[in-house]
Amino acid sequence: MKQLGIIGAGAIGLKHAEAAREAGAAVRWVVDINLEKAHALAEKFGGEPCESIAPAINDPATDAIIVGVPNHLHREFAVASLDAGKDVLLEKPMALNAAECAEINAAAVRNGRVLQLGFAHRYTAVGRLARQIVDEGRLGEIYHAQAHLHLRRGVPGLGKWFTTKSISGGGALIDVGVHLIDLSLWILGHPEVVDVNGQVYSTFGRRMRDYVYKDMWAGPPDWDGVCDVEDAAHALVRFRNGSTLDLNVAWAGNFPEQAMPVSMMGFFGDRGGMTFELFGDHATVTSERDGALVDERFEAPEAELYRDQLAAFLQSMDTRQVTGATGLDGEVVQRIVDDIYRSSLPRPAALQA
Repeated sequence: MKQLGIIGAGAIGLKHAEAAREAGAAVRWVVDINLEKAHALAEKFGGEPCESIAPAINDPATDAIIVGVPNHLHREFAVASLDAGKDVLLEKPMALNAAECAEINAAAVRNGRVLQLGFAHRYTAVGRLARQIVDEGRLGEIYHAQAHLHLRRGVPGLGKWFTTKSISGGGALIDVGVHLIDLSLWILGHPEVVDVNGQVYSTFGRRMRDYVYKDMWAGPPDWDGVCDVEDAAHALVRFRNGSTLDLNVAWAGNFPEQAMPVSMMGFFGDRGGMTFELFGDHATVTSERDGALVDERFEAPEAELYRDQLAAFLQSMDTRQVTGATGLDGEVVQRIVDDIYRSSLPRPAALQA
């Protein structure tokens, strides 16, 4: 049975601990600077609680480390774990920028370790179904894809680390946008990126105390804290083969409550088109049949994304071949994110009041 160290005893650490139990692995260490949280997780799932990563990564009996901490610590903890000879499952986003991603990948290569990224949407039932439909050639040559996700009022922990750029690296784009980018690239078969152009918007955080919301995950808000990240991003990604990806993501916006789906993925080819919702139970394929357009519903099989993601990681540890998202996949996603930030024009001062 593989012995795992979990760094970060928050909500994502809990998901990984549950997944470890379901996938047949054991939690050996639980690391968190909040020792009370580490104890709570360890009491439920086993393992030794501690405040420092040193005991976990230097323990010869630890087979792998799962890193699920604020983004600015990803590079430091991943590199330290890899240099200590541990395989690593690293939560998204891979790091704050592509340069940090390259450092992590270099550490994995020089130590001959398995590095897998936590792009869990590859393991949803509908995500895997969509990839299967494309692989079967039902859409033909895909020329355009759309990846949209909007939250009506979903800024997480306003004023805390999620909205502090020095810690998070950005807002909605680097938080949830990376999931859409990776899932799109994976379904498309990882075409080569040649151009990225986008715009990010910081609308609601500029006047934090006026932000209206019903609930807030990672909350409650810290009204005296910082919000210097975007709450929405839009981009067009162009690929070498001539296809494109239209990306739209928002933590918050003045969206009607039920008039539009929260998420929608679309892939359009010369033989058919496919649409599905990120957490949906089916995909719809539109194609020509007997001189008419026909919509066909494909049901997604059951799946548990975190369990299945961890099972894939355990398999990768055995085979020494990553079957999930690789470090290079993570670096490509981060380069797209970096390019969107670089290409975004600043908001005119006259409109910021």
